[in-house]
Amino acid sequence: MAESVVSSVVQTIGKLLIDEAKFLWGVEGKVKDLQKELKLIQCLLRDADVRGEHDQAVGEWVTQLQDGAYDAEDVIERHILRVTLKKKGRNIIIACAWFVAKCMCWHVHQVGTEIDDLKTRISNLTTRMRDFGIQPVNDGGRKQVRALMPELTYPYFEEDIVGREDSIKVLVEVLKDEKQQRVVSIWGMGGLGKTTLAKKVFAHDELKSNFDRFAWACVSKDFNKREILMGIFKMLIPEKRGLVKDMSDQDLFKALYQIQKKKRCIVVLDDIWNRQDWKDIRAAFPVMNTRSKLLITTRNKEVAECIDPHGFLYKPLCLSEEESWKLLMKRIFPKTEKITDNMKRLGDKLLKKCGGLPLAVKMLGGLLATNEWEKIYRNINSYLGCDDDVSKVFALSYDDLAWYLKPCFLYLASFPEDEEIPVKKVLHMWIAEGFVSPTAYGEEREITVEDVAERHLMELVNRGMVQVQFNRSGKLKTCHLHDVMRELCIRKAKRGKFLSVLNIQQDHEREECSSSMGTEGESTCKTRRLSLNMRVSAERNTTLGVEQIGRTMLHLRTLTFFCSGGSEEGMWDQFQPIFINCKFLRVLKLEDLSMRGNLPESVGDLVHLRFLSLAGSRFEGLPKSMGNLVCMEFLDLRVRGMRTFAVPDVLWKLRRLRHLYLPHSFDVTGKPHGYWKKLRLGTLKNLRTLRNFCPDNCDVKDVGKLTNL
Repeated sequence: MAESVVSSVVQTIGKLLIDEAKFLWGVEGKVKDLQKELKLIQCLLRDADVRGEHDQAVGEWVTQLQDGAYDAEDVIERHILRVTLKKKGRNIIIACAWFVAKCMCWHVHQVGTEIDDLKTRISNLTTRMRDFGIQPVNDGGRKQVRALMPELTYPYFEEDIVGREDSIKVLVEVLKDEKQQRVVSIWGMGGLGKTTLAKKVFAHDELKSNFDRFAWACVSKDFNKREILMGIFKMLIPEKRGLVKDMSDQDLFKALYQIQKKKRCIVVLDDIWNRQDWKDIRAAFPVMNTRSKLLITTRNKEVAECIDPHGFLYKPLCLSEEESWKLLMKRIFPKTEKITDNMKRLGDKLLKKCGGLPLAVKMLGGLLATNEWEKIYRNINSYLGCDDDVSKVFALSYDDLAWYLKPCFLYLASFPEDEEIPVKKVLHMWIAEGFVSPTAYGEEREITVEDVAERHLMELVNRGMVQVQFNRSGKLKTCHLHDVMRELCIRKAKRGKFLSVLNIQQDHEREECSSSMGTEGESTCKTRRLSLNMRVSAERNTTLGVEQIGRTMLHLRTLTFFCSGGSEEGMWDQFQPIFINCKFLRVLKLEDLSMRGNLPESVGDLVHLRFLSLAGSRFEGLPKSMGNLVCMEFLDLRVRGMRTFAVPDVLWKLRRLRHLYLPHSFDVTGKPHGYWKKLRLGTLKNLRTLRNFCPDNCDVKDVGKLTNL
């Protein structure tokens, strides 16, 4: 992870030297020297990252170097922040110009000293690397990145599936037959292809003609009972989907039970983890005297037997050697057009390490498509810290990623388990974080940063690390991580202080605050990104921990909220510590919240903010200080449930905006007496997306000025 951190900081500093040069007056030379010092150690860090997994001393050195890079980024951005905020208040203090100038000179001197100290600290760490024998990594065995994906093509429109034809036939026959078992369970270890098999069965033409209604629900580790029930209701009874939010849990249970008795339905419950999860929702599913069927996937055979002791249990077999080769060739062809005898020999040995698991074979294919096979075989045998051969394949797949792909991959762990992540949104979040550079693939022709981000995603897909869904026109729609990959993702993110995931659950009986990253200590406070998953009851809402975050996590670059189940309104006051203290935020995702009043004025002090999504939230309006967010590139204002949502006429100041989603209905505030003012958008020359444009509230003449739409 240190390679990605240092490389990303070098890239960020370079961008700041270009875009924010006016704010670096007096320290620009020192910043360039610091950037050069970091560049000197980039080529050493891939070797150090891998060795740091197994060597405690090297691991500590890597951590210190990573912290040094983070601190360098903080010092420079803190300086820019101070200068920016002082410029914002210059009219108030114009009478004290001499005093202000003196203070600025002192501040420039202080920042210069901090940068010098950091340079010395990093230089000393670089010297220590000789003690560990760390060597530059030769990437000669890696094929050119450009060759991996010369164009934006999508070779895997369907899930790769090999050796499951008989399994599909058996499962379809059992589900079709009304006299056979009511519950069909597919069980087995992670990565075996249970969900892929269930998808193929669920989409089978013979089932489409045998059932009236269809529903699919992902039951993850931290699933929300009400969300699951509501989702199934909308699929089984789509004609009444508008009523579902007002229904009690008891009403949902009753309605789902009755529709499955009345109609022939098939419901898939994917990835049930334990017995209690089933007990929480089983009242919605009739067991006797019904023509409907349940298709279950689970890792645990005991869970399958608990759901129905007399049900049909099916455990897919691991792939045979022949089937493994067939799947492998699907992944690497046509990148590897001819298999030599030596490649066949190495391939046989490598496939044995996959143990017949389809997920592992796919990831191995991604590795072999972009590297020399001998190198992969040699490297995979060097992983001493992994418990089994399959884990070695997963670990090497991550370590083999280019430095700019690692943060993109780890970032996906910020989304809830089994979440279908909107591709457009996550690409914009990557861009806002600075993970995406237009020069990443060395293209000579002009290419947009959005295209580069999409290439990053497709490279992860081609490596078997991310799964995607396409819309009807063949464009990327959503992506998600397999459970096994998400576990790897979270483990790597924790080690590098890259991301923390905080899960909050609350109901009448208990309040639980847990985190896979820990909720206390230096590692959490220094984390750069925080994902807060709030699972609350319908009767109560909570922002538990929000104030604590704003007081302790001062280094955050990304803060995302995933809220479900709550209905009562909260207070923006609880978010004030975040808006006041978390000044480095680049990405802020406040979706599906219910809050009273306007977004606070203090949000205008988050001058580094590039991505702000308020989609699905309910509150009254935006403050005028939104005009201060001049770095903003993505703004989603598609709030819900407010007839008179207030939008001040300040968006024209956000000249870097590339994607703007206006509310479906809103009023423009700040209009002169007796005159209905409209939003001025003509200055937003960089806009590539504009949604919900309304002539009543926006000037039609401005559209002609937006030449990049």
